[in-house]
Amino acid sequence: MAASKQAYDVKDFTEPVKEISKLVKETYLNTLDFSLSVAEENKKVLNKQLDYVIEAEKDYVSSVKEFYGSLPKQNYPFAKVDSGAFDDGLAKVFEFQKNLADSFKGISGNAAAESYDFAKKNVIKAFTMFDEALDSFKL
Repeated sequence: MAASKQAYDVKDFTEPVKEISKLVKETYLNTLDFSLSVAEENKKVLNKQLDYVIEAEKDYVSSVKEFYGSLPKQNYPFAKVDSGAFDDGLAKVFEFQKNLADSFKGISGNAAAESYDFAKKNVIKAFTMFDEALDSFKL
């Protein structure tokens, strides 16, 4: 018996590969969406922690100022420190820390969003190129 020669069409190969490619592309994009949502949730938690730390520092300094303010000045000479200079210095320190925390919040938000956009564009471009390469097969 002679083996029969079957004619195959290129579409017999390219169409299933294109369908699988679409599934893989959707999986990549869904994974990117999930990753961005996780990053955003982590950012929210971190922002709350930063805000808590700043508030805790303010409360601590308030307590220290109150304690030293309650000491009798005649018995404790170190309690005679100029409180205005102390307050101004602390205000500047806290303002600096708040600005630093706000900068960090902005940077972390921008980095996640920009990374997401970059990755999404690359995935779409890569799969578009793959589909174009499959379309170029001709027999």
